Amino acid sequence: MKRLELARRIERIKAEGTSAYIRHRKQTPPYEGSELIVENKGHVFRMGNMSFAVGFGLNRPTSFYDLHQMEKWVRGKNVSRLHVEVCPLADMSLIRLLQERNYTLDHFLDVWLLDVTEMEAAPAQEVERVDADNVNEWARAVAAGFAETGTILQETVDTAKGFYALPENQAFLVREGGNAVAGGILAVQDGMGELFLTSTIPAYRGKGYQTQLILERIAQAKASGCQYVTVTTKVDSTSGRNMERLGFQPFYQKAVMKSPILK
Repeated sequence: MKRLELARRIERIKAEGTSAYIRHRKQTPPYEGSELIVENKGHVFRMGNMSFAVGFGLNRPTSFYDLHQMEKWVRGKNVSRLHVEVCPLADMSLIRLLQERNYTLDHFLDVWLLDVTEMEAAPAQEVERVDADNVNEWARAVAAGFAETGTILQETVDTAKGFYALPENQAFLVREGGNAVAGGILAVQDGMGELFLTSTIPAYRGKGYQTQLILERIAQAKASGCQYVTVTTKVDSTSGRNMERLGFQPFYQKAVMKSPILK
């Protein structure tokens, strides 16, 4: 399969999953996340005080009017900057447009890909499937893994539950001594699986729990008919090194470009 088509599928599973999440959360006010869909070109999301655009430049060229529309929408949401995730396979019209509008580099993201047809994927016996009985402790464990200051944020708990609620997603947890200590999600769409929202409570790191979660989700993706599994990590991160160790290949590196302050 051509690299461009694979990139489209990877960016689409992220964009459509985020879109479904926002629609689900908006059913329970006062959630304020929102999205702008630029027809056949990409999505712009507002979540909290951040806005980011996904998928642009992979299907059709991006015009000045498109970017103007995106920036106007972001300003209307009282967000100061627009972040645009740029795949290196995107049409050059997007790159030129961002340069003309004085966007600058914010950070890079590594996108990994694994062909699961080339490996024997055995489920990890220590990993537990999340259901209505354990979703609350799973969500708190995931939130605790992301709590940089040690304070579990209710919004992170609600985010985990929101993604768990989507029918295309499967969630998994690992226990130690009966306590939920690590968790993650697998999304499946059109033969592509995506691993995300993976975390381990800091006190339990270094024990191989992330590896168990990765292997379990690979096995489930393969059982669901996926040919590929993808994951996005920060550059030079422990998560990225785990992916490489388990057979994932670096597929591309996205540049996240930020706009000037939008007034």
